[in-house]
Amino acid sequence: MVTIKDIAKAAGVAPSTVSRALNDSPLISVETKRRIQRLAQRLGYERNELARGLVKGSFGALGLIVPDIINPFFAEITKGVEEAARERGFGVVLCTTEGDEAREEEYLRLLQRKRVDGLILASVTLDDPYLQKLQHSKIPFVLVSRLSKGIEAPYVVVDDKKGGRLATEHLADLGHKHIAFVGGPSNVHASRERMSAYRAVLSERGLPLKREWIVFASFTQEAGREVGRRLLSQSERPTAIFAANDLIALGIMEAAEELGLRIPDDLSLVGYNDIAYAGLPRIQLTTVAQPMREMGQIAANFVLDVVEGRKHASLAAVLAPRLVVRRTTAPPGRS
Repeated sequence: MVTIKDIAKAAGVAPSTVSRALNDSPLISVETKRRIQRLAQRLGYERNELARGLVKGSFGALGLIVPDIINPFFAEITKGVEEAARERGFGVVLCTTEGDEAREEEYLRLLQRKRVDGLILASVTLDDPYLQKLQHSKIPFVLVSRLSKGIEAPYVVVDDKKGGRLATEHLADLGHKHIAFVGGPSNVHASRERMSAYRAVLSERGLPLKREWIVFASFTQEAGREVGRRLLSQSERPTAIFAANDLIALGIMEAAEELGLRIPDDLSLVGYNDIAYAGLPRIQLTTVAQPMREMGQIAANFVLDVVEGRKHASLAAVLAPRLVVRRTTAPPGRS
């Protein structure tokens, strides 16, 4: 195994100079630094991250907590985090909570004990009490896609009120007067913001707002299928549904097919996120696109900037959504 002493001998410098070069120290010239780094790469040097972590008090990694890695939305955020971290020489420790807040808190304690350099949390709800403890710790963190009630924490979100408005206005502009909303969990910021925009648009357009047509569920295809069956089996059913994510929308599509309804002839449907499945030829789902991978990249780069002393722990990034119109929406009564 190549050591720092081997590199120092080959470069004709002291081992301390090699150490500084490999750790990007400002105490040596850029030219010397690059020469030593190129030589280390040519010799096949691999730094001992465990020893480095014991010295620095960390292990060169970010902790990422998501509720469900199978959900393409969180998978894309994870890709963004990994890409940004890898470019800057950091790894990522991924934890999935399955939506269990107790498990999330357990993972947070574990990651802190393991001395990760920073945390990216994509699974917090509006009222997580342990975030107050985290806020007073030394470890930098950022919330992704969700906010937390009661504390000021750095965050990266998409303007969900604008996204909800884009979806609902699109259906209203097509002429739909009977529009339902199927959200994710009611204690999740994004779900509430999308529902709020839906209600606002219906009120502004003078359209009927039926309490039984506003349903909160989980962000899963199974939930969409179950809620879709209930909504579409009613004697007076909606002619359009705004689903708060694409997985819910896919479940509603399945329910509509089971009940013999055609999309968009009998039912118009809008999803949210624009996951890869949404654009498949047999699906062609109209949806509100979020820059998912970019959210992960922004979050990771922010935390790493704080870790490296380039930024203070403050971030309020609100990204813009956009409507992607495909084949699941049309004027009502086409059949």
